[in-house]
Amino acid sequence: MSRPLVMRWATNMWIVMALGATADVQANGPEGQAPVAGRCPSVQGVVAFYAGPYLGTEDKLSPADFFLDHYCADLFKRSKYPNGFVGVYGSSRISENSSLANPAIAAANNDLYRGLRAFADKWTRTYGAQYPILTGAGPGLMEAASRGATDAGGPSIGYATYYDPKHDPRVAFWQLGGKPIITDGLIFTSVVVRESAMIAHSAAIVIAPGGTGTEWEIFQAVETIKSNQLTPVPVFLVGDKSVHWTKFYAMVDDMVERGTLRHDEFYSRVTHVENLDDLFAAVQARLGVK
Repeated sequence: MSRPLVMRWATNMWIVMALGATADVQANGPEGQAPVAGRCPSVQGVVAFYAGPYLGTEDKLSPADFFLDHYCADLFKRSKYPNGFVGVYGSSRISENSSLANPAIAAANNDLYRGLRAFADKWTRTYGAQYPILTGAGPGLMEAASRGATDAGGPSIGYATYYDPKHDPRVAFWQLGGKPIITDGLIFTSVVVRESAMIAHSAAIVIAPGGTGTEWEIFQAVETIKSNQLTPVPVFLVGDKSVHWTKFYAMVDDMVERGTLRHDEFYSRVTHVENLDDLFAAVQARLGVK
């Protein structure tokens, strides 16, 4: 047996052992939890295909905990949405009607929310069966995209984790006024696996302005593509450059100037769409759908 086959056999044996190790996780999960396809636990009354239990901070998780997240996320995508998703990322704090004191920023934030909602609605009506909208299942700009997909009557996929201090899977998917805006998805035990899966499962990545979490997602996507750890996918940054992105691009340009990043390593992998009315056509063209 060749060395690669031996390594694959050893890996598969580890997977079998890891799956066996998840029995206690399922038995001790939240009330109402029941195992479903491929030992992936779910929670009664929650639309998530998989609801991994909250087991503590990342540094307290076991290899089996991380593996179960990876395994169930892969099973979900392969069995239900094999083409992947149009992943929409952005701030959880930019709501439908901004209350910021700066009127220019407030207006630009409102435009972002409306634009993402309209994009997700149009995309879902046209291509939702092929490439559903995926978000982090949270409020803000994630809500805007999830809401648009739901408005269109198509799938609205959410990859959530436990941001709620009570760590309750029944509230992991954000709702709008008590109304569900996620129709299917996953609740991850690990936020790190969640971020990795969102990027790996996206056929196209749309990133709106946000905070540290959103910038983590930008650089994770670009880095994994440029280091050949991810099959290249189109990455779009959206929104008014002058309002939302000036300082971000200044930071990137500073890296280039100091020699820690080559210009093409970032700019050849990112497309900026300032007007969200143009986003549909941009994504459509890069995915080659008609």
